[in-house]
Amino acid sequence: MHRRSFIQIPAFTFGALSIGHKSFLKLFTDDPWKITMLTDDIGIFTEKGGTIAFHFSKDGITVVDAQFPDTAAHLIEELKKRNGQPFRLLINTHHHGDHTSGNIAFKGIVSRVLSHENSLVNQKNVAVANKTVDKQY
Repeated sequence: MHRRSFIQIPAFTFGALSIGHKSFLKLFTDDPWKITMLTDDIGIFTEKGGTIAFHFSKDGITVVDAQFPDTAAHLIEELKKRNGQPFRLLINTHHHGDHTSGNIAFKGIVSRVLSHENSLVNQKNVAVANKTVDKQY
């Protein structure tokens, strides 16, 4: 590589990045999640692990499934920004970790967790087997 090319390429690259730096930075700083409102009071939250549904009502917020602790924390933060109601109900569709690991993020902020009786039994059994009982709610 010639010295001139060695200097020009980084200079052009830096110049292009400087001109479009906001767009360029946005590629790396956007939140990893997305909220899509399906109606005025029903929406979905997507991040790694899939989709979480939620419903806003005058009585509070209902959430269906919780994914993982970090994604549940993102959901909670975003829903608090959008709606001043308290979290009233967390529904677990089944016991798999990609649906219930995030339950722990709702501890102390949701008044009830609802699931099928077998889901609760299976979740407890898996937690005991994996020695993660302290990470469950």
